[in-house]
This record gives sequence, C-alpha cells and structure tokens, in this order.
Amino acid sequence: MTESAIQRTEVFLRFSRRSLFAMLIVVTVLGATALSLMLAPPGAIGRASNLGWWLLPVVVAAVIAVAISVQSRRWNADAPEVQIVMEDELRRANMLRASRLTLIAMLAIQWPMALAYSRITWLPGERMAMIMATSTITLGLMTLLVLFLIFDRD
Repeated sequence: MTESAIQRTEVFLRFSRRSLFAMLIVVTVLGATALSLMLAPPGAIGRASNLGWWLLPVVVAAVIAVAISVQSRRWNADAPEVQIVMEDELRRANMLRASRLTLIAMLAIQWPMALAYSRITWLPGERMAMIMATSTITLGLMTLLVLFLIFDRD
C-alpha cells in the first residue's frame, strides 16, 4: 500500500470517529429531550410559556450535526480507503463486541429501569410504555456508540 493511501485511510478513520462522536452527542440530546417531554406532567407541555423551550435542544443538536457534516469532507463509498476501513476485520470485531455487550447491558438494565419508572404514578400506562421504549433506545444507542469508540481506539 502506498504512503498516500495509508494517509487517506487514517484521515477517513479520524473522520469516522469524529462523526460517531457527533452522533453520540445528537442521540444524547434528542433522547434526553424526548424523555423530558414524556416525563412532564400532563398539560405542562401545551402551555405557551413552555412551548418553545423544549425545542431548543433539538435545534442545538441539528446545528451540531449540520456543522460537522458541512465542515467535513465528502467521501466516495467506492474509494479505496473507505473499502479498506469497511473490510477491516479488527473494526468489524470491535463492532460485534460492542453490540454484544450492548445487548447484555440492555437486558440487564430493563428490570431496574422498569422498577424505577413504576414509581411514577401520575402518568398513564401508554405514556409509561413510551418512556420505557425511549429510554431503552437512547441508552442502547449511547452504549453501542461509546463501547465502539472505546474498543476502536488503537
């Protein structure tokens, strides 16, 4: 492999890690916003004083995502450096390890999370199911991204 191909591959790996970190931030902000909306007492969201404030984290997350995608370089999916990174066995093994540990963590956290949410008595059952689903999806995505970023450090 030539020196320029190795350098382009390293640039793509840094771009990929930066994009995953930005995705982690966006997932965290959007998940926290969704949970705060669902945990709000009934009728609190519809008030005129609260209507615009819950949109602020969504706007911040969107601005971060757009800023990172505009600043970064566009990559061709058929480029050799992209193919090298996508076919890397260590990277695939790291993703498999991260996904297995995420599954184990999500299965282990379901029972304590359900017990914690059962203490909330002022919300109807449908809303509690949405809270449970949103927190599971948010925690699962956050765990997967964090574990992959940790395992793929080398």
